[in-house]
Amino acid sequence: MISRIVFLLILFSGSSLSAQVSDTEMENMKTKWREGLTVKARNLAEKATFMEGISEFGDSIQRLFFKDTFIVENLYLKQLDADATTLGMNKAALACASEYELLIDKYYTILLDKMNPEDRELVISWQANWKVLMEKERALTGKLMQEEYSGGGSIHSLTYTSRLMNAQKEHVLTIIDYLTHLI
Repeated sequence: MISRIVFLLILFSGSSLSAQVSDTEMENMKTKWREGLTVKARNLAEKATFMEGISEFGDSIQRLFFKDTFIVENLYLKQLDADATTLGMNKAALACASEYELLIDKYYTILLDKMNPEDRELVISWQANWKVLMEKERALTGKLMQEEYSGGGSIHSLTYTSRLMNAQKEHVLTIIDYLTHLI
């Protein structure tokens, strides 16, 4: 009998630890976390050694990107720790994807500015096509997550949000690779 009570107490306390966090609470926590992570990222980037033999511009891009992604990835991990429910994991992945989308815009603008005027249209077209592809990906995956195709279930939403986050991350990594190798 006592072992059942202990088991139930452990089960109850474990479930209360993974309770959902309100959006307002999460935003407040993320603001606080971001402040601390920004300072830590700056300090780490100053000490870091990146690729040897790259231009000063490439080095500055790597340091900036290191700071940005340090913050994004750590916010994601902290958000997962704060709310480990399925909904919390989905929100964390979507928030991380949004953060990466902001980085895409930031580094795309830098790439565009570094291009010769006659070559900018190619970069603009490339980025516009990628955005269209992502919209189609969101629509298709959203459709395939529906019960009629997948049977429903929370695993499909986690797969979708992770896929979206990883696609954003991969695209910004491509842009960074281009920028790092510019002279």
